[in-house]
Amino acid sequence: RDFTERCAQCSEVNWGLTDGGGFYCRSCHNVIERTREVVSTEFVCNSRIQTISKGSRKKKEKDGGCEWYICEGFQLVLQKQAEALAALGVSPLLKDEVLVKFWRCYLQKSKQAYCSRPAGAAAKASSAWESSTDVDSDPGTPSLLQLLSQSESEGDLHSDCSFASSATRLSGSTSACSGSVDGSLYLREKPREKLRMTMPMTLSFCYMALLWLREPLTLSDLLRFVVEGHIPYLNVFQHFPEKMKLCGLDLKIFCVESWPGYEEVHSKMLELAAFLELPRFPDVTPSCFLHPDMLCMKYLMEANLPDALHTWTCLLGRKLGLGAAEALSLQPAAGAGGRVGHDLLAAALIVVVLKMIFLLDDHYEW
Repeated sequence: RDFTERCAQCSEVNWGLTDGGGFYCRSCHNVIERTREVVSTEFVCNSRIQTISKGSRKKKEKDGGCEWYICEGFQLVLQKQAEALAALGVSPLLKDEVLVKFWRCYLQKSKQAYCSRPAGAAAKASSAWESSTDVDSDPGTPSLLQLLSQSESEGDLHSDCSFASSATRLSGSTSACSGSVDGSLYLREKPREKLRMTMPMTLSFCYMALLWLREPLTLSDLLRFVVEGHIPYLNVFQHFPEKMKLCGLDLKIFCVESWPGYEEVHSKMLELAAFLELPRFPDVTPSCFLHPDMLCMKYLMEANLPDALHTWTCLLGRKLGLGAAEALSLQPAAGAGGRVGHDLLAAALIVVVLKMIFLLDDHYEW
């Protein structure tokens, strides 16, 4: 009765109170931001306050969104890319066995999960894996993260991989300038001690898994499928569920405007393999598709060059010692050794053979 301001919509003075203490117009049902100030005379001394405010959390439920972390976003991107590769004919082991273990190992090495105190725990809620798994357990344990080995719907992603326990989750902790909880914190971190995840690194993860399985898919093939739209990358935000709202800083992280470069993806893959302390990758034998002899045959056919050139490329590779497994297998702990791009090596052998046969020296042909 003390509030006599007119309604902004119908100009009536006929206010009512909601259950939460807010004002609404009984004539047009317009709800305003003003709330009723209640002075309670039944206050009991030495009583403990159980709840301060739940306004932010109710707002989240009303908007249909949920609290999510940047790691969960990249997790979803990796899942979609692995599913796209499986649709292209890649072995299902890439998603269910290899890529998921690489991702778990990355989360543990970067102290984002599977550790006693996740990175940034003082600024955000602590990890839920502390209570559900053993801290010193093997990162390949099936009972841990099952983000890529299962085929749940997109809407259940947050419930499957919650990055904050209910006991320590901060109410309304979503950053005001991003839809994720740790968007601003993620961009402020200096990627010196750990490799900060980026969109090109998702392709580095995929290429590393392809290389581990020795799949007949080179990095140039992977990037070509990305450009052609067979693998989600440029508009990957379209695959995010409605509950994971992208806004503000999240768009800067997940929305890319250019295609990834070969050297960028390849160098990040090498850094990842060293960061994860992976053992030597399976040997690239002459019967493997990634061997220069096999790739040279493929590229000669694609370029419509004579089949007889294949004999010369194989001979040149053996003369230079480029066909040995030690030179073709990735060794993360061996420094610069064994870090060759198989498709680039095959193309270089063809070019050198052509130069030798036709006596080209980069000047005469012009």
